[in-house]
Amino acid sequence: MTARKFGEIEARVKALQSGKRFAHTLGVVKEAEYIAEACGFSTECVEKARLAALLHDITKNFSDEEQAKMFAKYGIDVPSEPPTMHEKTGAYFARELFGEETVDDEIFFAIFCHTTGKTGMSAFDMVIFIADFTEETREHKSCRDMRAYLHAECEKLNGESEKAEALLRNVTLKIIGDTLNFLTLKKRKIDLRTVEAWNFLAE
Repeated sequence: MTARKFGEIEARVKALQSGKRFAHTLGVVKEAEYIAEACGFSTECVEKARLAALLHDITKNFSDEEQAKMFAKYGIDVPSEPPTMHEKTGAYFARELFGEETVDDEIFFAIFCHTTGKTGMSAFDMVIFIADFTEETREHKSCRDMRAYLHAECEKLNGESEKAEALLRNVTLKIIGDTLNFLTLKKRKIDLRTVEAWNFLAE
């Protein structure tokens, strides 16, 4: 993808997000690029990770009512609570706006599971999932600690694919564990896809 096209998509995303949300989005783009490069992804895959990161929260600022309407419009039948609806609507909306050639299946499904995770997550899925949690505008202690751990471990990879895969799985599992602990303490509903992702990665 050319820098010009990426910039055009970036402008469309910016118009749909609050200033704080867009700052987060740019942080995820930067973090996804860093992780993908550290894990030895090809140049093409790094660029795709940047695009998925740019699009991951494209519907985040839409209201719950708008999200529900989009679920009906796109025929989404995955049970979801309001905090996670945007990952599903975002994947469909991004593809509608920019086309299947731009938002291919790898990007689509990375967006679709970037909050809840899922069973059988790919390395590409995990890069976006992790970057959403560890990007630099996240100020919660758990995010800061995870970012420091991730970056320290990334510096040791030297592009070794097996070590990279193990690190992605380990960090994704840690993030899911942190999320499950938080939701349990707050007595909030837990998306079954998150539980399934935990069980898959904990094997």
